[in-house]
Amino acid sequence: MPKKPNARQATSIVIPNAASYTQKKEQPAIQATGTPGLKERLAPYLPGIALFFAALIIALFTYKDYGVSWDEPYRSTRGLLSFNYIFNGNPELLKSAADNHGTSYELLLVILQKMLHLTDSRDVYLMRHLVTHIFFLVSAFFGYVLILRLFKNRFLASLGFIMLAFAPRLYAHSFFNSKDIPFTAMILITLTLCQVAFEKNKPTFFFLLGLACGYATSIRIMGVMLAVFILSFLLIDLITDITKKESPKKQGLNMLVFSVGFFILLYLGWPYLWESPVHHLAGSFNKLAHYDVWNGSVLFHGKYIKATHLPWTYIPTWFLLTNPEVWLVAGIAGFIWILVSFFKNSWAYLRNTRERNFLLYVACFVAPVMAVIMLHSVVYNGWRHLYFVYPAFVLMAIYFADKMMQTRYKKIVQGAFAMQLVLVGWFMVQYHPFHQVYFNNLASHSPGSLRSNYDMDYWGCSYIEGLEYLLDKDQSKTIKVSSDYTDLLNNNILLLPEEGRRRIQITDKNDADYFFTNFIDHPYDYPPYKTEYEASVLNSTIFCIFRAEHNPDKLKYIQQEGINNLRRSLAVEPGNFLELKELGHLYFSLQQYDSAQLWLGKALALEPNDADAIDRMAGVLKAQGRYPEAIALLKKLHGLEPNDDVALMLVGSAYFASAQYDSCEVYSKQALALNPKNRDAMNNLAGVYFFRKDYPAAIATYRTAIALYPEFADPYTNTGVCYLQLGRYDSAVYYSNKALTLDPSAAAPHQVISAAQQAGAKPGVGKRTAAAVPQKQLLIAKRLAAN
Repeated sequence: MPKKPNARQATSIVIPNAASYTQKKEQPAIQATGTPGLKERLAPYLPGIALFFAALIIALFTYKDYGVSWDEPYRSTRGLLSFNYIFNGNPELLKSAADNHGTSYELLLVILQKMLHLTDSRDVYLMRHLVTHIFFLVSAFFGYVLILRLFKNRFLASLGFIMLAFAPRLYAHSFFNSKDIPFTAMILITLTLCQVAFEKNKPTFFFLLGLACGYATSIRIMGVMLAVFILSFLLIDLITDITKKESPKKQGLNMLVFSVGFFILLYLGWPYLWESPVHHLAGSFNKLAHYDVWNGSVLFHGKYIKATHLPWTYIPTWFLLTNPEVWLVAGIAGFIWILVSFFKNSWAYLRNTRERNFLLYVACFVAPVMAVIMLHSVVYNGWRHLYFVYPAFVLMAIYFADKMMQTRYKKIVQGAFAMQLVLVGWFMVQYHPFHQVYFNNLASHSPGSLRSNYDMDYWGCSYIEGLEYLLDKDQSKTIKVSSDYTDLLNNNILLLPEEGRRRIQITDKNDADYFFTNFIDHPYDYPPYKTEYEASVLNSTIFCIFRAEHNPDKLKYIQQEGINNLRRSLAVEPGNFLELKELGHLYFSLQQYDSAQLWLGKALALEPNDADAIDRMAGVLKAQGRYPEAIALLKKLHGLEPNDDVALMLVGSAYFASAQYDSCEVYSKQALALNPKNRDAMNNLAGVYFFRKDYPAAIATYRTAIALYPEFADPYTNTGVCYLQLGRYDSAVYYSNKALTLDPSAAAPHQVISAAQQAGAKPGVGKRTAAAVPQKQLLIAKRLAAN
């Protein structure tokens, strides 16, 4: 009768043998007699196939629930630039700045979009979301295959698939994040092919491995890290053959075909490299090493910290707080177990053995995190830039689970993982589709705690749920909405049906019916506006729609309450930059300009280069008639952001408000050169033409704005005023009526219509009336420019 191992024997670390793959002891889970048939060959993969299709079915029922992220339109545009460069010869791609994100995956999405003849924005983004998620699930199935090959255990392979495919944050991102998730997926696919290539030890497999690694690098240049690790192992094999006096030809050939495959798909998948491969690749590396495009702040442990000055604990903390606890314990334990085993018998992990894979996973997990910490790399929004380390972490967790399954603690391990899967599943069902704001129990879930300590729905994907709610609840022909971040509204409007897109109008906060917020840069409560709709996760509100208050007395009360709340908070934490800035803005709203200047000055003393604070202070100075000071401040902003069309537009607006029309024209045209769709710059330029009485030029500019923003009422109104000045009364009435269909409460179009009708009946009276109306309209134009 065999001896039962004691506890000490059961839990001791077992040193792996150093046999090569061809000599390893592990055998397939199913032993077949004779030549196995198709059923026997497929049997080990059936659980993975079943899990894949189960996840796919879930996705087909839910993929329409996820919003459009902040970066998606930009990534889509990058893919379109590559497409136009390849198929239409458009060189615009080469004029863009170097980017450490390639466009190979975006290019595939654009090609698919063209093949399916998708033109409606809703169809395009739904296709992008579904395809990206399917790609993510395919990579999870590769993970199943890899774990099955490593451990010959279908339970562990199934567990690995679930950990890979249903990690809450990555799951949500797998729909709307088309850069971090495809790269993560390709890293996992490459790790799978790496295991196959080293086990088979044949050039054909190393060529396929090179292709996969090259494609991963053409998505994000960090893929070169994995290529370096693979080449290092090949170099070790080459040196080993030489020291054993064996022929190095095979390993040399493996290195060669891997490198060829790598550069083939790196080059083909990244059209930006085509014209000047070495120069552009070097520029992309330099961009990665010195990334300084985003100098904003992130919320971490309740304080806003510049992304360029994050503590080394930022990434480790986010990783520990946003992954399920059992998975964390298993992954960390697996990491330690592998390291201890490596130091006890390094040669077993350096030679071409099964154990080499686990050393690779440790390297793939540790190296990127250490690089970010040691190089002080700019990261933000949690750890999404490092999602690609997650597959290696899961593989280390499975390594630990495999070791523990060989002990008497097998049932405990299985129970712990089962309990964690239930808890994760419960979270994902209860808080669907907001899985991107998952926090485990290491973070406090007390009311409001998460929102006040960490960035939550920073990409604003929750906005789609709010827009759909308003379309269903508010039956108005036009629903006016606003937000501190109009890009988030614009992006999610793209996902609405065409009729819904026509009904939603983005406007100024003072004119809006509803105000959207995801509490980014504003983690504290808003004044007591009426809450129309909100979404909460783990006792923290991640998104809210407030019904706008237009009653002047009630609005004044709300703003005063906001001031009182902020001053109480600042008495506790006087150095809170965001609260100082918001307090100055509220005083500005109440036209208490001296107080607004005081508090905004305190904010700028803390963050002298904050664009929003500079803009708000310039608004105060303009309201006080101190135009030279406002212009000087805005020129400072332009100096900080020389390629920002908004900064140029703001300088132009200040010149317009001070009636310096020549300078306004210069800056407005510069803004439009950078961004031909800058609506405010167009408004400034058209206003300049209007004051010069160059009405045809003003009309042409306003009509350009109309073509770009047909839902915006002001260009129609202003066009009507121009036609009134030209004596073309029918056109004046036509455009004014158009404005009224978009904004029935506007007064100016009624004035224009009245003047035009009088002018048509009584030319003499009409002439005097028509002369009076533009003066009112000029005041409106000045007000718009000032805003």
